[in-house]
Amino acid sequence: MSDFADERNQICDIGKRLYAREFVAAHEGNVSVRLPDGNILCTPTMQCKGFLQRGDLCVLDTEMNQLSGSKKPTSEIRLHLEIYRQRSDINAVVHSHAPHATAFAVANRPFPVGVLAEPDLFLGEVALAPFQTPGSDEFAQSVTPFVHDTNAIILANHGVVTYAGDLEQALWMTEILDAACKTIILSMSIGGPKRLSKEQSRALAKKRSHFGFNDPRDLGNSEIDVRKNPLFGQQMDSNGIDRTFFED
Repeated sequence: MSDFADERNQICDIGKRLYAREFVAAHEGNVSVRLPDGNILCTPTMQCKGFLQRGDLCVLDTEMNQLSGSKKPTSEIRLHLEIYRQRSDINAVVHSHAPHATAFAVANRPFPVGVLAEPDLFLGEVALAPFQTPGSDEFAQSVTPFVHDTNAIILANHGVVTYAGDLEQALWMTEILDAACKTIILSMSIGGPKRLSKEQSRALAKKRSHFGFNDPRDLGNSEIDVRKNPLFGQQMDSNGIDRTFFED
């Protein structure tokens, strides 16, 4: 039986990079991949991600039965499994406490669409999931309403989770989101972010398809303002504007 050495090496590498970037501290965060046989390889609980060894990792089936590994799997594995159940195209999940994205999480502020080109191109919509106790079934299910239409979710009062076809892309999404959150926070001291025009924002949304990203927004309707975040309208006012960042 294969020990999935490549996948183990990738998780250890991602763990080191998360720790080096200060996206996780102490034993925070967790990483997983969906293996070719359908099982899940994940990080263990209560271990620093910056010093992982291949033998530290755990293999579980989709019912949370541990198949290999001497250590216990991450206590938040339910979150990973829920994402894999909902999205057959997802093969990697990264959960971290990237500090600037987590600042949005603890403030319960949604990430604004239509401000920065890079997140609009490479992330699209970013959801804000309500707080639930980490590790619980409710915590895992808190992302369910959003997971089909996003690849990045801010977890209220907790952190952020990103997911993609492979680990490198999942980490990139964490990095892009955290960098964008940092820029927006910095902009608050000099007047706050200004929205792109409807036309500029629509052009970015259309360009996403050229990079192979799906976009849930209806780009065929010229009347739709893609900045209004229709999927997560409960986070906006009646005009679709996030008043925590923008003033008319």
